[in-house]
Amino acid sequence: EINRIYLNFSDPWPKDRHAKRRLPSSSYLKRFERLLGPGGCIEFKTDNRELFDFGLSEAGQSGWEVCYLSYDLHNDKEAMQTNIMTEYEEKFSSLGNPIFKYIIKNPKPGPHSS
Repeated sequence: EINRIYLNFSDPWPKDRHAKRRLPSSSYLKRFERLLGPGGCIEFKTDNRELFDFGLSEAGQSGWEVCYLSYDLHNDKEAMQTNIMTEYEEKFSSLGNPIFKYIIKNPKPGPHSS
C-alpha cells in the first residue's frame, strides 16, 4: 500500500467520449482506492477548470472525502509554503492561469473499522 498519489497537470481528454481516460474518473479512483492504504490521499493539481470540476464530481460520487480545495492555489499562502512547483505549473502560472488543487482521502475503511 502507498500513502499518497500525486496527479499533476494530467491530460484533460476534453472530448466526452474520452472521459474514461481522465485520471480523476471513477474508474481510476477505484484503482487508486485499491493501491492506497486506509486514509491515503490523492493530490490533484491542474490549470484546467473543467477537468478540476469533473474530478471533484467523480470523487464526490465515489465517496472520497475532500480534505483540501483551492481554486487559486498560488494565492493560498499557507498551502504555498509546502507546494512543490512542477514545470507545467510554472508555465501555466506565468501565463496568468489560476492553479486548481484538491486533496481527497481514500474512503476505504481501515482494518479495525466496523
